[in-house]
Amino acid sequence: MLNQDPRPDDLPDAPTGYAALPSTYAAPARRADDQAQAPVGGSGWPGGSPRQPARSSLRAVLAAVAVVAVLAAVVLAVWRIGNPPSLAQPPSPASASATGTGDTSGTSAKTPSPSGTVTQDYPAALADFYTQQLDWSPCPDNNKHGCATMEVPVDYADPAGDRFTLALRKAPATDPAKRLGSLVINPGGPGGSGVEFASLATFAFSADVRAAYDVVGFDPRGIGASSPVQCLTNSDMDELFSADPTPDSSAERSELLAGVDGVTKRCAARGGEKAMHMSTTEVARDMDVMRVLLGDEKLNFFGGSYGTFLGAVYADTFPKKVGRMVLDSAMSPNQTEQQEMSYDIQGFESSIDAFIDWCVARPDCALGSDKAGARQKIVDLLDSVEKNGLATDKPGLGRIGEGWVGFSIFMCLYSDTSWPTLNKGLAQAFTGRGDILLAKGMSVVERGITGSYAPGTYLQAMIPVRCADWPRSTADPSLAADQKKAKAAHPLWARMTGELYDNCRTWPTAGRAPRGSTLAAGADPILVIGNERDPATPIGGTKQLAKDLASGILLTSDHDGHGTYYAGNPCVDSAVDGYLLRGTAPVDGTTC
Repeated sequence: MLNQDPRPDDLPDAPTGYAALPSTYAAPARRADDQAQAPVGGSGWPGGSPRQPARSSLRAVLAAVAVVAVLAAVVLAVWRIGNPPSLAQPPSPASASATGTGDTSGTSAKTPSPSGTVTQDYPAALADFYTQQLDWSPCPDNNKHGCATMEVPVDYADPAGDRFTLALRKAPATDPAKRLGSLVINPGGPGGSGVEFASLATFAFSADVRAAYDVVGFDPRGIGASSPVQCLTNSDMDELFSADPTPDSSAERSELLAGVDGVTKRCAARGGEKAMHMSTTEVARDMDVMRVLLGDEKLNFFGGSYGTFLGAVYADTFPKKVGRMVLDSAMSPNQTEQQEMSYDIQGFESSIDAFIDWCVARPDCALGSDKAGARQKIVDLLDSVEKNGLATDKPGLGRIGEGWVGFSIFMCLYSDTSWPTLNKGLAQAFTGRGDILLAKGMSVVERGITGSYAPGTYLQAMIPVRCADWPRSTADPSLAADQKKAKAAHPLWARMTGELYDNCRTWPTAGRAPRGSTLAAGADPILVIGNERDPATPIGGTKQLAKDLASGILLTSDHDGHGTYYAGNPCVDSAVDGYLLRGTAPVDGTTC
């Protein structure tokens, strides 16, 4: 049963400087087979609370870092529609119990340990990187985990030039006798810390998966502990959140564009050459170097949210090196602007409807008991906030506008565990105060109560990564007309989305051009999973990625929120574990 109380990390009187990142956080209850201790220290366990039932372990991690769609809409005050977001043996999609050809046992026959021999088929110019040694040492906060660094070229076209140093963390397989190899993981963002994700392996992966795999996380180039590129100041980030996302006049729109364009220019200037080389395509190449250094013939990978984009790009770049790959809460690198608009509307509408259904059934619902009128009350609230703002007690943010409020509302939709917080936040907002909603938003982006953002916040990576990963929007009259029509038909979505324009238009380098064709031809089966009601990576994008991948297999969950595996659906967990452990994929199109 859903806990009816707001999460303590969402409230304005949270016990730490970061509203959702306490230094020590009690983990949610675990299954009977998971008896590891709760994580101690660090800044990364944003989910769960002593008063909250075990509802979502991985979901909490993903929700804290995987906010691509929302940040594109609210944080950056823009939304570029469509330009946001075994070694598995081939199973038969017609049989849920099918195994592949070749090594049907799904064990380590083709997944050598680090002492095994890995095929050396890398370019000679990159030999220094593919042959370096990983010097693992106990991690400072957990001596059972190993920490190491590796080097990769800033520019793969110039491998003799400058380098990134990448931080890695390994949670070793708990049963060496069952070890299948390494499982490289990425939580999305872009800008989420894989090192932090790996530190939470106990709470993000089943005991059986952890027994069989070394769970390896890494901070992507330019992010976290990996030669971080910090191109935004505290004032830059506050400006992005504080801008009016729904300008009502040409003058207001010009002010919005000038402000965000200025932030993008300053980020490029401060970030320098490294900021120009933070693309997902380059991170995928880094992962291939990592694969060889870990001793794996093929890459076994788990990616969540924007991590699915990374997985898909890797598979398309190195299809013959794809092992067992799970892409959770997905988006396709081939999404068009029209498709993204459709997916975003569907994801938001289904999520807000689910919250409203829950809320109006409660006697204390801030939106009343009338489902038909509840949505309009939020529209009216946002219109009022645009004119008058909401008062808060946070230094430097004594009054907040639509940017912070819309972002915070959206983040509460990422998991039904935050619905009580959203209800109380809306109730408070109707009185003219925004403390609860602001605390939620600040917790996600790691803005301290004094106005300083955490140095490693994923926001630092948002502009360099997004501007490299997607092409620049073009002026398309028919698309503009479709966007205008969609905003008129979906007024609440329109207010949450904000102005429609390209926040990367002042970035000095070109973006990636989607191929618009089948991805990863020749790769082993890739499992793509997602929730039917996901506000961040809507199910439409997940289904498209499964279709775009030549060997994609779709598994959907009839659930709310962002993050599917190990999030409360035993059917999904069993299917994912069966695939990772035995190479057995479910029937394509299965719904749990």
